[in-house]
Amino acid sequence: MTMKSVDLPHLRSVVLAGHAGGGKTTLAEQLLFKAGAIPRLGKVDDGSAHLDFEPEEQKRRQSLSLAVGTFEYDGTRISLVDTPGYGDFVADARAGLRVADAAILVVDAVAGVQVQTEKVWKMANDYGLPRIIVINRMDRERADFFRALDSLKEAFGPHVVATEIPIGAEHEIRGLIDLVDMKAYLYDGSGKDNCKECPIPEDMQALARRHNERCLSSWSGPLNHRTQSPT
Repeated sequence: MTMKSVDLPHLRSVVLAGHAGGGKTTLAEQLLFKAGAIPRLGKVDDGSAHLDFEPEEQKRRQSLSLAVGTFEYDGTRISLVDTPGYGDFVADARAGLRVADAAILVVDAVAGVQVQTEKVWKMANDYGLPRIIVINRMDRERADFFRALDSLKEAFGPHVVATEIPIGAEHEIRGLIDLVDMKAYLYDGSGKDNCKECPIPEDMQALARRHNERCLSSWSGPLNHRTQSPT
């Protein structure tokens, strides 16, 4: 896809970092596909992911080096820097964090905070990067969003708060609640426009209000360093 020229204020670079197996490359694939930057949705497990393009990566079904994909959203060109999560390739993760404007830390919903999660968080601190956290792979057996959130709070402090919570769990996950705007969305299929707005489920309204209050109070209160970004 040919991209038009854009000026410097409309250029951003975002790095995906975290422990191995958290789904960083799969998340990158989804973002590129949703933005129309790639024509099909590739998969790490069958060696067709666009950012795992080296033969050894395709053979091992894992990222071994830094890779960059670019897409446009709302007038901004975003360079998405996908980094490997294994400790042996930490130099690539550091290189990606050094040049990025912001970081997305990807955390597995089953395992929660792991060794490399803490390492890349510290690197992001060292470079003063704003960041968000994506709790990923929510459809796996034993995936628990709130347990993973607790592990993040324990590791990085109480100002780590949720901006979204899931509707459903494991293989029955079917949507999410946006805690900032207090809106719910349900998924339907796997296409680009696969979600629709709906009322917040009655049995989740109290939980959503509770997390909404925590989210807003964290943003309005004093933050201990800019890195204490909400999840």
